[in-house]
Amino acid sequence: MASSGTHHCLYRLIPVLSGSRKMAPHHDVSNSQKSKGHTSQNSASFAGFLHYPTNRDNSLKTSHTWISGKRIDDDVGPYWRIHNKLYDLTDFIDKHPGGKDWLLATKGTDITEAFESAHISTAAENTLPKYYAKDISTPRNSPYTFHDDGFYKMLKRKVRPILKKVGRGPTWSMVVLQDSFALTFMLLTVAACLTESYTLVILAGIVLGMTGNCAHNFFHQRDNWRMYYFDLMLFSSYDWRISHGLSHHLYTNTIYDIEISALEPIWEFLPKSDKSFMKRYGSWIYEQFIMPMALFIEAVKRIYHQYSGDMKLRPENLLPVVEFILMAVVSSSVGMAFRLWVVLHMACSYWFAAIGVVVAHHHPDIYHQGDAMREDKDWGLCQLDAVRDRVEVTGNLFLVSISFGDHSLHHLFPTVDHSKLPYIYPVFMETCKEFGVPFKFMRTSELIIGKYLQLAKNTPNVNPPGYKSS
Repeated sequence: MASSGTHHCLYRLIPVLSGSRKMAPHHDVSNSQKSKGHTSQNSASFAGFLHYPTNRDNSLKTSHTWISGKRIDDDVGPYWRIHNKLYDLTDFIDKHPGGKDWLLATKGTDITEAFESAHISTAAENTLPKYYAKDISTPRNSPYTFHDDGFYKMLKRKVRPILKKVGRGPTWSMVVLQDSFALTFMLLTVAACLTESYTLVILAGIVLGMTGNCAHNFFHQRDNWRMYYFDLMLFSSYDWRISHGLSHHLYTNTIYDIEISALEPIWEFLPKSDKSFMKRYGSWIYEQFIMPMALFIEAVKRIYHQYSGDMKLRPENLLPVVEFILMAVVSSSVGMAFRLWVVLHMACSYWFAAIGVVVAHHHPDIYHQGDAMREDKDWGLCQLDAVRDRVEVTGNLFLVSISFGDHSLHHLFPTVDHSKLPYIYPVFMETCKEFGVPFKFMRTSELIIGKYLQLAKNTPNVNPPGYKSS
């Protein structure tokens, strides 16, 4: 099972700095939620979710706290829930074609959205009966549906023969692009160390950001060594598979999207009536100081979890350390290597953050929880409500790879390599037409301005934004 995201990088740093179905009926929230003061709210307050997310209001918001909270909210014991059945996948963990981490991380949770979006062929569905444990009668926490005659399942059936023919993995062009970014980063870094040039190291940092943007495509897929390019940036590909792949991608722009919740209260993208003047308009200024520090703060938070025993140190977490050691070998002194290393990651952090926060998800016309939600809660349609694509990027693999392009299709089919998404566009547009979905592109400038308009917005849309059911 397998982001973008959206403001992909900033969300982790905030706590340190500071077929239609009606909406689900009321259910009592858990004891942990009651302690947080949510006892008076029902599922209507949560846009169809039965529970307010456990750990959402923690001061430290990470992949670990999110998945731990989801495990409490889903309440399925030692099983994996898919629709209304429980499965014991313990004996399948080491056999999982996508890699065992996906199953290890999601044990004890509802993986319906992840299962549906990650598996396009029927192979996984045909394998499930071997691991069936029992039915479950309690309703799912998530409001999303996957009806056979709905938008997403119909689109999947159309996409299936296309991908069977062209494959889901990267083309040679994508592989060359990814490796070229990494090689260019290394050459610029060596040149910067030899010449003690801050200009060159800033360029190296920008290229490292491009390398990470492109590697995001690879960590959504089955285990592969190129996904570890992402870890060169001080981020963790493993953590992002959870926070980005399992949270943001599946529950986009909702209270279960950690790339929304962990930005708060500094960035308030949800249309809340109590936003202060600073929250609505201050980010123009203060984000310029925060974005260069995102990588470092993320690293500190991960080290804290590892020190406290919540998370294990993974070998790829040491890649930035190896990076620094090699820079020290080439530089005239350890001190100079350290200064260049810091500037390198500050430049990378700013690039990655500046790109990620504006590319797809924030504009007053895009759904954010609090806005009126469509009556037909088909997961695919709800994804399109929360995503937009940029007209200047689509069709150019270079721009797609460095700036999270073809984002609508990427959200619908996250495990399909970006280089294969163009093959899907014809049947995607055809299915949109059949369901009355007015799919449109936006200009990058619209999304840049739209980000600040959304931050300033404190009243919800009274109608489903952008894509309205016919």
